[in-house]
Amino acid sequence: MTQEQKVNRGTIIIFILSIVLVFTLCGAATLAYFAGKQGSNITLIMGGPVRVSMVNNNYEETKGSGSLVMNLKANRTTLVPGIGIDMQAIAKLTSSDINSTPALLRAILDIGVTGISASLGKDVELMIRNEMNYYLTLRRDSTEDRPRDGWVLFDDGNYYYCSQNKQYDPVTNQEYITLKAIDTNAEGNNIPFINGTFQFPRKMYTNTYANVDITFKLTFQAIQDKLVNDDGDRIPNTIFNVKQVLDNVDWTIHNN
Repeated sequence: MTQEQKVNRGTIIIFILSIVLVFTLCGAATLAYFAGKQGSNITLIMGGPVRVSMVNNNYEETKGSGSLVMNLKANRTTLVPGIGIDMQAIAKLTSSDINSTPALLRAILDIGVTGISASLGKDVELMIRNEMNYYLTLRRDSTEDRPRDGWVLFDDGNYYYCSQNKQYDPVTNQEYITLKAIDTNAEGNNIPFINGTFQFPRKMYTNTYANVDITFKLTFQAIQDKLVNDDGDRIPNTIFNVKQVLDNVDWTIHNN
């Protein structure tokens, strides 16, 4: 008999005896006493740690703070309008095999433009992002051709790795996109962010943009699946819920 069956059986027995006791008191002056006891020991085990690193298209891994090689096409060392920029960046998620846990993933892409005014720099950044979008592994809805799990750009300017399938909320009567729970193990699960050659935009560039420095900084952040509210109840893996958790993590203590 399992522990759950024992617990259920003990509950039923105590319930029946209570009824007998009530009938006894109502039917006669004789008092009868009944007692019961149920005990168990339960060990709760924390899930294994989730770690994230970065690899390129050759699956060369970079851990912690580091740089991935980004190639300029046509054997150039200087960035010019229309040139091809070859960029590969893949998130590698790992955890222990003993008690592995699924993970949720976010990517933060910063494009820094220095050497010109802030407003012109913002224009450059937006043009670059528009060109890169063609090669990002973006999510496709299950109703579209060739649906897939992939990245969704949220209002905060960051990317969240989401499922192609939507979830239905019976309370609000709405469908919503949820983050994909990514399986992890010691070997690692590779999630591509960008893998291709995008063209540096040609538009608007004049001598004003000469000698401008452009820096790409990509950060991957991962947390265990299973989001809960203040009462410990499970809540959906919506982008807003995941964002709240990720924004409040002290990442300096998780990068060892």
